[in-house]
Amino acid sequence: MAGPARLLSTGELTRSKGRFGAVVAALALIVFLVLVLGALADGLFYGATGAVRSSNATAYAFSDDAEGSLIRSRLDESDVAAFAAAPGVEAAGPIGVLLTGGEGPSGEVDLAVFGLDVGGPGTPTTLVEGRLPDPGETGVAAVDTRLEDEGVTLGSQVSVGEVSVEVVGFVSDTAYQLQPTVWTSVADWRAMRDAVRPELRGQPTSINAVALVTESGASLADIAAAKPGTTVLTADEVGLAIPGVAQQKSTLNSIIYTTVAVATLVVALFFALLVLEKRELFAALKALGTSTGALGRAVFVQAIVATVLGIVLGTIVARLFGLIIPSTVPTLFRTDTLIQIAIFTLVAGVIGAAFSLRRIARIDPATAIGGTL
Repeated sequence: MAGPARLLSTGELTRSKGRFGAVVAALALIVFLVLVLGALADGLFYGATGAVRSSNATAYAFSDDAEGSLIRSRLDESDVAAFAAAPGVEAAGPIGVLLTGGEGPSGEVDLAVFGLDVGGPGTPTTLVEGRLPDPGETGVAAVDTRLEDEGVTLGSQVSVGEVSVEVVGFVSDTAYQLQPTVWTSVADWRAMRDAVRPELRGQPTSINAVALVTESGASLADIAAAKPGTTVLTADEVGLAIPGVAQQKSTLNSIIYTTVAVATLVVALFFALLVLEKRELFAALKALGTSTGALGRAVFVQAIVATVLGIVLGTIVARLFGLIIPSTVPTLFRTDTLIQIAIFTLVAGVIGAAFSLRRIARIDPATAIGGTL
C-alpha cells in the first residue's frame, strides 16, 4: 500500500512546516559554511598556482635544494640546452621569477615578474586581450588581469626599480602566490631583478628554473639525469610545492569534509526523532499493509526534499555573501565546487535518513492496537 506512504512523505512536509523548516535552515547554514570555505580554498589555491597551471609547460627543472620552489631554485641559462637534449623533452626554456613591489599608473603594486622566452615553454595560454610579447622582444609585457583593478590598461607602464615595461596584453588566471604576474623577456626580468637585488648583478646568466614541454609518458628521472644536481617535477607537483599551498588545501578540505559529516549527523538525528515521534502512525500504516520499504522510501523523499531546499537556500546566501566579501580576501566561487558540495550534501542527507530505516523495520504493527514495540 504505497498510497498512505506517499501521503506521509508529501503531507508531512506541509503539515510540519516548522519542524522541517528547522532542518532545512540547519542544512542551509551548513551548505553556506561549506561553500564559503570552498571558495576560500579555491581562492587560495588558484591565486597561488595560476602562473604554473595556466602555462604550456608540463614540467619544470629545479636545483636539488629548491624543493620544487621557483623562487629558491638557481640554475644557469646554459642548462636549458642540456634539458632540451634530454630524452622525452620536446622543448625547454628559461624561467626567472621575482616577487617584488612595483609601480603602476595608480601607485605601488605587488608583482610576480616572470622572465621567459615568450612563445616557448612556460608561456601563459590564457590571453584575453592584446597580445603576448614577441620572441626576443624587450621593453614590453603581458600582465595578469588582476592588475586592471590597479588602473593598468593596454599601453600602461609598469616598473620595478627604474626598469619599465609597456603592457601589451592581459592574461587571466596567472597569479603566483596571490600576486598578479608580469610576463616579459628574460633580459627585462634580469634587469628588474638586478634593480631590487643588487647582490645578484654579478650573475648575468642565472635563472631560476627551466620550463619543459615533455612527451607523454616521459621519465622525469631520466630528464633530471641530463643535468646532475637537479630535480624535475610535473606542473601539478610544482603548484603543490609552492609554500603553504598543500597545507592550506589539506586543512580546508578537512574542515569541509568534517562539516559535511555534521550534515549527515543533523539529518540522522532529525529523522530518528521523527520516526520516534511517529511510531504509532507508522505502526498503523504497517497494520494496514504498508511495507517497511514503502515507509523507508517516504522518509527518503522527505530527506531529499529537505536537503535540496537546504542546498538551494545555502547556495543563494553564499553567493550573496560573496558579493560583499572584500576583494582583498582571496575567494573564488566555482561552479564545479558548488556541484561537488551539492552532491556530497545530498548524499549526506540520504545517508542520514538511512539510519532511521532500522528503527522503522523494528516497529511492530501491534503498537497501533495497544501493543508494544
